[in-house]
Amino acid sequence: MVLIGGGTLLGRAGTRGRKQQSRLIYGQELYLHGNSIGDEGIRSLMAGLSAHKGKLTLLDIGNNSLTSKGAFHVAECVKKSRSLLWLNLYMNDIGDEGAGKIAAALKENRSITTLDLGGNNIHADGVNAVAQVLKDNLVITTLELSYNPIGPDGAKALAEVLKFHGNLKTLKLGWCQIGAKGAEFIADALKYNTTISILDLRANGLRDEGAQCLARSLKVVNEALTSLDLGFNEIRDDGAFAIAQALKSNDDVAVTSLNIASNFLTKFGQGALADARDHVLEMTEKEINIFL
Repeated sequence: MVLIGGGTLLGRAGTRGRKQQSRLIYGQELYLHGNSIGDEGIRSLMAGLSAHKGKLTLLDIGNNSLTSKGAFHVAECVKKSRSLLWLNLYMNDIGDEGAGKIAAALKENRSITTLDLGGNNIHADGVNAVAQVLKDNLVITTLELSYNPIGPDGAKALAEVLKFHGNLKTLKLGWCQIGAKGAEFIADALKYNTTISILDLRANGLRDEGAQCLARSLKVVNEALTSLDLGFNEIRDDGAFAIAQALKSNDDVAVTSLNIASNFLTKFGQGALADARDHVLEMTEKEINIFL
């Protein structure tokens, strides 16, 4: 495996010859995070990768000052790739237009399983374009959209698709400004979705209203969701009580990890969750790790 970051080339061989390094680069994984490549640089890189016969499986081009123009060049490469499994575009600025271009490419790609579009100034329109791809794409299992201002409309677009489509197992929506209304849409999708195992909703201003919506979904039999992250959401005791009651009332709940730290719980909310954890263990012998 070759790691390239900040202008440094590291390979298994240390200081071996350029021929060995080149073989490793194109044969496995390429890390170029944080190199300020820019749109023109990515155009040249993608052209080279597309022309090469090697099988690249991982491409990390996060934090490289890419815009929608750069996303176009990445999308053209994605269309042709049959080996790429993991694509990281984290912390660029591709926006809704760039997200649309990546989404269009994914309609032709059936190899990428992990897609990271976090921190790209993507709004509801861009998320909707990505969501539509999931209707027919069962290969993508991990989707990172954190640090994008998708808002409740973006959450709704995603939730409507995830109710009955896709094969996502990990969904990360931290810092996405979805609010309590967005949580309501996600919670409704969870009542029907049978694949999402890890859900990250940190720092979305869910408050008690959003927590209560999610609690209602936890009362429904869901054998997929095992990890729920609700940290930094301004949740108080009422939200904590609702979640605690949901955990206690559903013997089939699959959740084994619940993060509700960095909220506004008092000893009463914390006690309710601790009691729920103990109740589930006593009644079902299932352990739930609750982070307060």
